[in-house]
Amino acid sequence: MKPPVTETLRPSRSRRLLAAALLALAVTPAAAALPEVQVGVGLTKPPYIMGPGKGGIEYEIAEKALEAGGFRMVAQHLPPARALALVRAGKLDAMLTVDEGIGGSDFFSDTYMHYQNVATTLASRGIRLRGVGDLEQYSVAAFQNANLILGPEFKALAEHHRDYKEHPQQITQNRLLYTGRVDVVVGDRLIFRYLNRYVDPAIDARQPLVHHMIFKPSARKAVFRDPALRDAFNAGLKIIRKNGVYAGIYKKYNEPVEP
Repeated sequence: MKPPVTETLRPSRSRRLLAAALLALAVTPAAAALPEVQVGVGLTKPPYIMGPGKGGIEYEIAEKALEAGGFRMVAQHLPPARALALVRAGKLDAMLTVDEGIGGSDFFSDTYMHYQNVATTLASRGIRLRGVGDLEQYSVAAFQNANLILGPEFKALAEHHRDYKEHPQQITQNRLLYTGRVDVVVGDRLIFRYLNRYVDPAIDARQPLVHHMIFKPSARKAVFRDPALRDAFNAGLKIIRKNGVYAGIYKKYNEPVEP
C-alpha cells in the first residue's frame, strides 16, 4: 500500500497541493498524471462496489469526482471498520460510504449519493405496508446487521419478531421472496434488483414487485483526513453533476439517476 498523500504533507502545504493538482488537471487530462489519493472503498456490494478493478456506481462517482477535482483515486477494498481505522491512523487519505455518525475530527464531504432500503413484496400478494410496525404480521428476511442500521423502531421489531431472520448472502432474500417462502424482504432496492440476474433460472424472478418506502434514504458521504482533499472532492462532485458524467454512471448500470 502506497503512503497517503496526507502522510507526507504538512497542513500548510495543503493549498499548494490542491492548486498544483488543479493545474495538472488543466494541462494533463490523463488521470494517471494526477496526484494519488488512497481511498478505502469497501468490499464487493454490487451495483455500488463491483469488486477490485470492476468499478460500480458508488466507486465510479467517487473516482470521477476526485479526478475532476485534480486527484487520482487508488482504491483499497477493505471492510468498513478496517478502513476507518486506517484513516484515523493516517494510512489512508479517505474512506467512502459513511455518514457523520461515525464521529471523529475528520472532514466529511457533501452527500454524493443515497442508499434506499425498502421492504419488498410480491405484487400478487396484495400486501400493504405503511410503516415499520406493519411488518409484525409478516415473515421478514433482512440483510445482515439490518437491526443495527435501520433505526430503533426496526431494531425493537427485529428483537421480538417470531419470524424475522437476517441473511449474510443477500441473494438468499431474492430466492426466498420469489419462491414464496417469505412475505417481505428488507434491503437496498438497487442491490435486490442487481442480484435478480443470479437467481436460479428455475425461479421466476420476473414476478412484479412492490417496493414499500418505509425507511428514510441513507445519505452517503466520504470522510477525509485533509480538508483540501475534501474540498477538491466536493468541487469535482459539482462538476460531474453538471457535465453529465454523474448521470452517465447511473445510466451505465441501467439505474435512474438520483435527483
